[in-house]
Amino acid sequence: MENKKCLKRFVFPLAALIVAIVAGVIALVEFTNSGKPVLPPKTVPVAYAGVRCSTYGIDPFPTVAEWDKYAEHMQSGFEGSSGSYVWIVGYVEGNGAKKQCVLNFPIDKKIEYVNDFPVDMNEEFLTMADEKGYSVWLQVEPGDADIVELAGAVMRHYKNHKSVKGFGIDVEWYHPGGTDGYGVPLTDEIAEQIDKKIKKIDKRFNYFVKHWDEEWLPPTYRSDMIFVNDSQGHRSLQSMKHEFDSWAEHFAPNPVMYQIGYPADKRIWSTFDKPEYELGEYLAKGAGENQNVGIIWVDFSLREVVNLEK
Repeated sequence: MENKKCLKRFVFPLAALIVAIVAGVIALVEFTNSGKPVLPPKTVPVAYAGVRCSTYGIDPFPTVAEWDKYAEHMQSGFEGSSGSYVWIVGYVEGNGAKKQCVLNFPIDKKIEYVNDFPVDMNEEFLTMADEKGYSVWLQVEPGDADIVELAGAVMRHYKNHKSVKGFGIDVEWYHPGGTDGYGVPLTDEIAEQIDKKIKKIDKRFNYFVKHWDEEWLPPTYRSDMIFVNDSQGHRSLQSMKHEFDSWAEHFAPNPVMYQIGYPADKRIWSTFDKPEYELGEYLAKGAGENQNVGIIWVDFSLREVVNLEK
């Protein structure tokens, strides 16, 4: 009888503990899926160091081996960083009121205002990125395509590449007709739908949104999104620093990336001996104490700044 009493005293508290643990796990899942930031800790001044890559930004287009060297070069300038790519897989096209998104790989089902390509142009590059442990975000210029469906198509196609960290949207090309180059602002509702779409494919995926004006990006929805600033044509180094500092503060504690090196800012970045490192380091200092930062040098001036022959 005493043994049964002991067992009973043990079983009931254990059952209560199990219920409490399960409830806690459920509560955690609800929290992490609630749209609140679930962010990695900041351990280095620059977490991501790399390059923007487009077929129209650099000519001739670099080989896979050259892209490897560019990321390696950027990563070597920021201790502890991950070599990274903003790799553009979808380009806006069309002269009419409605704009197409042209993908450089085949998709599994038709999406209105999307033209795909019968041959995959990204596999060789992504295989290299997998092997080297790089971080890749696959960006589109969506045009008038359904951005949620487009995100799903991209991430389904490349979900098996461990280098692929997520999706990316250049908002200036989101329904761009009649917007004077600004695109249509991305709402909280659409931002949440994209987030849920890609996390249903793989919960590790996040995504970035890119613009130069904070007002064009989701007002409150954050999750683990990255906010990319691609502003250019700054009046001075001081105004450039102020622009990026304000951006980081506005979106804190979420990670930010600064896309720099535009020809329009050459008079600023050319004053540095190693602009890809020195300017990036200078700008990164303005981010929050617990806010991760990425420095992405654009392909438009990449060969001018980084000499792979040395």
